[in-house]
Amino acid sequence: MNNFGTLYYYEVKKILSRKLVWSVFFINVCCIVMFTCADLMGKYYVDGEVADTHYHMFQVDQDYRRALSGRQLDTALLEEMQEAYSKIPDTQERYMLTDEYQTYARPYSEIYNLFRRWTQKKELEELRAWQPDEEALYAARLETMEQLWREQQLTDAEKALWREKEAQEQENRPLTYLYHEGYTKLLANGLNTLSILVQMFVCICMAGVFTDEHTRRTDQLILSGAKGKEMVYWAKIAAGASVSAACAALLSAITFMLVFAVYGAEGFGTSLRFSAYLCSSSERFSVGQVCLIEYGILILTAVFVSVLVLVVSELLHSSIATLAVSVGLLMAGILARIPEQYRVLSQLWDWLPARFLNAVYIFDNRTVPLAGYCLVSWIAVPLCYMLAGLVMVLAGKRIYRNYQVLNR
Repeated sequence: MNNFGTLYYYEVKKILSRKLVWSVFFINVCCIVMFTCADLMGKYYVDGEVADTHYHMFQVDQDYRRALSGRQLDTALLEEMQEAYSKIPDTQERYMLTDEYQTYARPYSEIYNLFRRWTQKKELEELRAWQPDEEALYAARLETMEQLWREQQLTDAEKALWREKEAQEQENRPLTYLYHEGYTKLLANGLNTLSILVQMFVCICMAGVFTDEHTRRTDQLILSGAKGKEMVYWAKIAAGASVSAACAALLSAITFMLVFAVYGAEGFGTSLRFSAYLCSSSERFSVGQVCLIEYGILILTAVFVSVLVLVVSELLHSSIATLAVSVGLLMAGILARIPEQYRVLSQLWDWLPARFLNAVYIFDNRTVPLAGYCLVSWIAVPLCYMLAGLVMVLAGKRIYRNYQVLNR
């Protein structure tokens, strides 16, 4: 039993043979299905009467967005949008219920929403008074970003970094709009939901990898050789990390397939500036590239959290105590928030796995100063996870050695 490959296979088999693992995984898949279809279920009511179904509303908006796909965000498109919205009667407060909106303006609602985000002009009257001009629109976005950077208390170096990226992106204007609803779903809700599901899976299923044998008093009977004991530690760590990574990858694949099947897979190359969820980011990635980065970080985080849970379980020798600690940390990260005015504390808190797996924090405008450079969060935090994971593995090895090898 001193062979690592044999021990690794044995530990993976033990984990996968537990009914709890498959039960939690099945529940996660059901949650993913519900998340994918939730927005399309139910009916839309106006004054207590059914006006439409959410699924039909989605189909209509999807057709309109696909009709706009491939068009440049230039003055001509802005003029069309303004002309369409100008046909809505001035006297209507709930203008979205008017026939004029449904017939003329709704096909351009995606462009209007973009206009509102970039210019901070929220009222319809402001659109009517605005002179359509693509140069003015792109300049308004820069002004909005500058205001956001001031609110986030960014340093001069950070502002210079993002101004440079914005300037580089300006070279590609006018930007081309592409239908990207599938990627919007993955960015806005998919990662948030999946991160909680994956971390709950790891907390529940990895808590017993070390502790089950302690509880049953069979740890000394299963592998009694001194060298075997030391090798078992590495086999358990590797097995737990592998199963956690595989779970994250498989659930991510299922999420991608379901979302693309329902919402479509078009728009991989859409500029991030069109994203309603990440409009505050100045990164030059496309929405497709952002999704790949985010879900890659999800898999890495699953490995990091599994190492944390495994080491804590060996320290506490109790699966219940380990589960309580790990779930407590997870819930604290989800529920608690530190205001951005406390820059360092807020940034460190947002790096916790429970909070960091959110597109807003992964592509945070706040960076990490390192040797005169600004290291962005989506690079800095995974590096911190890997370093912290290595430290925890070595610390856990010492705990395991003192308890299992030297003192028994």
